[in-house]
Amino acid sequence: MAGRLEGKVAIITGAASGIGLATARVFAREGARVAIADLDGDGAEAAARALPGAGHLAFRCDVTDRPRVDAVVHEVVDAHGRVDVLMNNAGVDGFGDDGRAQAIEHREPVLLHMGDEPFARMLAIHVHGAFYFARAAARSMWKQRAGSILNVSSIAGLAGMGMVHYATAKAALLGMTRSLARELGPAGIRVNAICPGVIDTPMTRAVPEAFLAPMVASTPLRRQGAADDIANCALYLACDESGFVTGQALSPNGGIHIA
Repeated sequence: MAGRLEGKVAIITGAASGIGLATARVFAREGARVAIADLDGDGAEAAARALPGAGHLAFRCDVTDRPRVDAVVHEVVDAHGRVDVLMNNAGVDGFGDDGRAQAIEHREPVLLHMGDEPFARMLAIHVHGAFYFARAAARSMWKQRAGSILNVSSIAGLAGMGMVHYATAKAALLGMTRSLARELGPAGIRVNAICPGVIDTPMTRAVPEAFLAPMVASTPLRRQGAADDIANCALYLACDESGFVTGQALSPNGGIHIA
């Protein structure tokens, strides 16, 4: 029986670990040839080698480097002739550079202590990087008259939870998703967002327990999600089963945010 992504070519950013890696495994299992793009080039290579099937690629890529992004997409198209799925997953949590410690010390809002550079960096990685990859991949998808773009946002983008720079960047991805869905839809290109709740990943494990524990406790399912929970949502949005779904934000969050 053919996999749900048989013959498809997918690019996943930030896929050397966590949600991206789990999604790469699911996509490969379902027949896709996966290109992993990650700032950790060695990790990307190791991840690609471990995927089931053949034809997988790995790239060291800083998503804020527009020429490098264009080159990665160009190399994927050169190798496989097309791009069917793009998952913009690369991101950072921003803990440690958000001014939280100073805010707690002074009993003031984090906003009053956040610097310009952390805010700009968060937007560059999450928003500019997603834009660069979406634009580059859409050039191929437009010619094919088909494709699926997935932007990994967050419940922070839906509900304003967490730090202002992170919530702002993730909310911007939702606006990008809706706009691109309208703009690219006439060519059969679908654009959707995934807004995870608290998910057990290497990035989340680095989050201070004082911040993480109350979020888990207020989640109706009383646990963190697994990376595979998000990967399975990504599979649905990437494959033909969701052929009439575009411009939507799917939020696997254990019930912490119910809209």
